[in-house]
Amino acid sequence: MNRPMSGGHFDYNQSLISEIADTIAIEIARALLPKPQKVHEDYWTIDEHDCPSSYHNYCSYHEFKTYEEAESFLLWDKSIVPADHNYGISHIPKEDKVFRSTKLLMGGTKDADPIPWLYTIHHCVFDHYPYDADVLELNEETIETMKQAYLQLRKAYVYAQRVDWMLSGDDGEDTMQMRLKEELDAVQQEFDNKDWTCPYEGWNEDELEKAEPSGPVH
Repeated sequence: MNRPMSGGHFDYNQSLISEIADTIAIEIARALLPKPQKVHEDYWTIDEHDCPSSYHNYCSYHEFKTYEEAESFLLWDKSIVPADHNYGISHIPKEDKVFRSTKLLMGGTKDADPIPWLYTIHHCVFDHYPYDADVLELNEETIETMKQAYLQLRKAYVYAQRVDWMLSGDDGEDTMQMRLKEELDAVQQEFDNKDWTCPYEGWNEDELEKAEPSGPVH
């Protein structure tokens, strides 16, 4: 005959506290993984302004190597010509060169003062991690806060577990205090010596393999 599980006053919900702590440790380890090489992007796109308050990309997010290439593509449509001002559209910088449609008018404008669809050419320059890379980038202060959260949750689990056993009749009050001290000391020792790059055995190999860049990135 199997001996029934001890405790149960809290329906074993204290295990959820431990699971949250384990998850935090895994996320810290993810943040500490070596980062893959970033991809450098440098291209031009065309923005289409078809109403005064918003805009979207023109022609399914085409990317162009140079401004001249983007402008040539835009002006291939003979109904689009250079404009001499931005028609007071607030999200178009005053220094941007603006183009306008000779056929299409923005919605949401007064009939007496119509505004044509406008076009601007935007330079995109930025670095990013490969889109298929699983990267968690956290600053040092955030990681330290998460470590403290891990510690407090481990302690909270011990408190909940020991009170659970006492209220369930498995431990007396003196035994609860004795086990509480022992387990809190063990939690602190584990925290003080913890390897934050490896939340559990075998984790490093799998995660490092996923983080390895597949080849040179340009």
